[in-house]
Amino acid sequence: MFWFLAVIGIPILVVLMLFFSAAEDFWSIITFRIDFSRLVGDLLHILFIVGVGIVAELFSLFMLIKDIL
Repeated sequence: MFWFLAVIGIPILVVLMLFFSAAEDFWSIITFRIDFSRLVGDLLHILFIVGVGIVAELFSLFMLIKDIL
């Protein structure tokens, strides 16, 4: 049951982290105050969050399948 909840919860957690991480950058893009060096730095930060989320999701799926079988 824990792994099932983790499989559902990890994508939700990653989306929330991305939303709060990029909210200020979206506002700076909308208001045309874009700093490209900051956007590149934040892009690396977003890629790191997505990468950690993918690894966590794959591990949770593996453990869920292992427990079912």
